[in-house]
Amino acid sequence: MEWLEVIFILVILLLVFGPSKLPEMARELGKAIHEFRKASSGIIEAVESPLMVRSGENVAKGVGSNDDAILDIARKLNVNIEGKTVEQVTQEILMKIDKKEEASNV
Repeated sequence: MEWLEVIFILVILLLVFGPSKLPEMARELGKAIHEFRKASSGIIEAVESPLMVRSGENVAKGVGSNDDAILDIARKLNVNIEGKTVEQVTQEILMKIDKKEEASNV
């Protein structure tokens, strides 16, 4: 995005919401972005950990704490885990995170 576009958007926001509301909105947006990045980086670290993936094992049968962490992440992201291996669930989680990051960058 060009600087001219950013300035134009800020002027429009200033006109619509006023000078008193703009700093509050910027703070809230910054907090939301920070929380999203913190949550997504924690998920990515958990998913990419080599201890997490046990090749070919069905998630429904897994009882390890690492598998529980993957299951919790999948539930939070509404990923279907029925009949899938840990690797398949991990890939779906990563795809969903990438889509959310792309949407937040737009």
